[in-house]
Amino acid sequence: MGAVRDLLNTRAKNRLRLQKEAPVLYDSFDEMLKRVYQEGAITLKNKELMAVAASVATRCVPCLANHASNAVAAGATRQEVLEAAGIGVEFGGGPSFIVIRDNLLEFLDEIMAERDGESA
Repeated sequence: MGAVRDLLNTRAKNRLRLQKEAPVLYDSFDEMLKRVYQEGAITLKNKELMAVAASVATRCVPCLANHASNAVAAGATRQEVLEAAGIGVEFGGGPSFIVIRDNLLEFLDEIMAERDGESA
């Protein structure tokens, strides 16, 4: 299993646990997520690309795996994800660059291979 899939599986497991143990917290946050990621004046693809930039700027590696995967699923190209990540570096500086260098290229290799039905 690849790094992205491992992070996403852990995320799913922990979401279920949090939903059970802290339903008010979980449900409140989940409702907000559903609303902000709805199609509107900004497409889902562009919202996910913004989330890629924010993930890089805040140096949240699990967030980056999730939103890079979601962006590709919403139709973003590898180059669009990399350009969005570049915006995150502009805001987050050198440490955000390291997040891209040490994670994003591998994540994109895995995401694109999975999308194309190849073994990662």
